[in-house]
Amino acid sequence: MRFLYTVLAGFFPPRVESCAEIDAGRRVRVQGEVVARDLIESTLTGERCVYYQYTVEEFRRSSSVGLGDGHWRLIERDEAIAEFYLVSGGARVIVSPAHAKVSRGRSIPVQAIDLGGIHDRRAQEMRIGPGDIIEIYGVAETAHDIYDEGRDYRAPLDRLMLTAPPGDHLRIRLVRRARNRRRDSAAG
Repeated sequence: MRFLYTVLAGFFPPRVESCAEIDAGRRVRVQGEVVARDLIESTLTGERCVYYQYTVEEFRRSSSVGLGDGHWRLIERDEAIAEFYLVSGGARVIVSPAHAKVSRGRSIPVQAIDLGGIHDRRAQEMRIGPGDIIEIYGVAETAHDIYDEGRDYRAPLDRLMLTAPPGDHLRIRLVRRARNRRRDSAAG
């Protein structure tokens, strides 16, 4: 059944909704702005964000004649994600990152990181931070949110939470970076 749903969703993707339009108990495709619930620090750049993924590669010279100069070999990789809020349409939902698969939109360039003069190594990083616009495909469920500092103390604790569909991944795609964030964390 999952295969059939995946094929149909590929041909007829659900429309993008705002957080205010979704209901609990169904698969949704939501777009909105990231609001931090908790920030983590990238171990490569030290930048604070809700998600990071980076790779570091090292150039290995070829010892065989005729095979070219060499190749880039992955020597380090790390990825981490924290719970965060998604806000759109005047509503806020929690994003539960368990089983998340994160990607970037076509208009988002790979962010090269300067390693400070090490010429045989290169690194790149993708981060999602407060203010970034993302799109999420997952399941909306009801959850109690006792940690929301933006909630009026008399407001109900119930809030919608986006989670991974059973047996699948929560799909998160970075659509647009926040306007006030620097493009390259190594600059300046």
